[in-house]
Amino acid sequence: MLLYSPNTLVDNEVNTNDVFRPINYLGSKLRILDFIEETVNRIDPGFGRVCDLFSGSGSVALKLSKYRPVTAVDIQRYSGIICSALLSPVRIENKFLTDFIENATKSALYKKITVISEPLIAYEEKAITMALINLNPENLCNVIENGSLRSYELTAAEMAKSEFFDLLKDVTQVLKSENLDNEKTLALRYFGGIYFSYKQAIQIDALLEQVENVPSKFRDTLMAAILSTVSECVNTVGKQFAQPLRPRNLAGEIKPSLGKAANKDRSINLLATFVKWVNKYQQIPVSSQDHQVMNMDFEEALNKLDKGTKVVYADPPYTREHYSRFYHVLETLSKRDLPTISTMVAGGQKVLSRGLYREDRHQSPFCIRSQAPKAFESMFYKVSNIGAKLVLSYSPYDETKGSHPRVITIERLVSLAKVYFALVEVVSAGHFIHSKLTHSKKHLEASETAEVLIICSN
Repeated sequence: MLLYSPNTLVDNEVNTNDVFRPINYLGSKLRILDFIEETVNRIDPGFGRVCDLFSGSGSVALKLSKYRPVTAVDIQRYSGIICSALLSPVRIENKFLTDFIENATKSALYKKITVISEPLIAYEEKAITMALINLNPENLCNVIENGSLRSYELTAAEMAKSEFFDLLKDVTQVLKSENLDNEKTLALRYFGGIYFSYKQAIQIDALLEQVENVPSKFRDTLMAAILSTVSECVNTVGKQFAQPLRPRNLAGEIKPSLGKAANKDRSINLLATFVKWVNKYQQIPVSSQDHQVMNMDFEEALNKLDKGTKVVYADPPYTREHYSRFYHVLETLSKRDLPTISTMVAGGQKVLSRGLYREDRHQSPFCIRSQAPKAFESMFYKVSNIGAKLVLSYSPYDETKGSHPRVITIERLVSLAKVYFALVEVVSAGHFIHSKLTHSKKHLEASETAEVLIICSN
């Protein structure tokens, strides 16, 4: 998958640390987004509307938006927010932003939650300090492994009694008595201690609450900045949300680097980071193009797509890895609901998923071997039916590098595409293949791992 996180914008380009991968294309070092843009421009030199069908964090949509109208599509709410902020930026004056922060941090809600949570905040800060000097790091393990208040609410009867257990119990009871065991403390109760420090989680809740109080035209930009902020502050390996830190090694021993790893992210000033991200979104030039954002399934979107759409760019998932795990925190914060947490079986018992995933998180048919061919056929048919060209991204599988096997081969994809398109062309960001495919027996299995674009047209 091309996209990784919402940390993607810098002066109408994407962050090179997050998205760009050096590639060898025609002997020069180009970035994969440049390759996609050049391909789209080549097959549609008239700069017509392009649809980014699985837009995710919006890096491709943003790249293509400068000279042509873009329709960004994704079923997940967080993607719609980010793409809206990228494609239709709204200017936020410094005074408005200053007032926004002040209203959030001086609100009665923020003050009340901070006071209620002070015992947990103090416990966590002391635990980090002790772990940094390698003195009783077990307390920090308690925070990371068992620190979710929502997890405590659901599993208290199964938890061992301890000082930390009592703190979770007391804070939970007070929040409930104050009628604050709801969406107003979403970040604190679900993700505090696990993904963020308790102090950071409270600040996230304050920002989410304040977004509800501003004019609607500012909300997507402010929410996008919140999502980028939490992606920068999250305390996980790789800055993704697939799973929290593992404080112990396979032998059950506490990792010596735990204190340093926790302190690095949990000491980040979340509010200052939020201001930085609002300002980054301000750097995006306002486009004169008529961009659109559609929050829906790909099939529904293709049924509703503007008939004047010239190109559809699609980068669906190809492995059994359900990518929604990597964005479930962003999705929950975007929806600001109270999702049921999924469970798993461990040691013969049903337990909460370690990452506290949403039970209703999206499972793409493109990730399921039995469903992927039908999903691709539907996409091919619908794109062909509206008279658009299709640019399908595909990353070949290299088992020697430990990458996940693809649920469908490039050879099978081309065979399916040829049922609906007269011409199927495969071009590579590398050098191993570049051919117009007119024979179904043409061998297409990748021998190298450069990005491949399958171009379909009639």
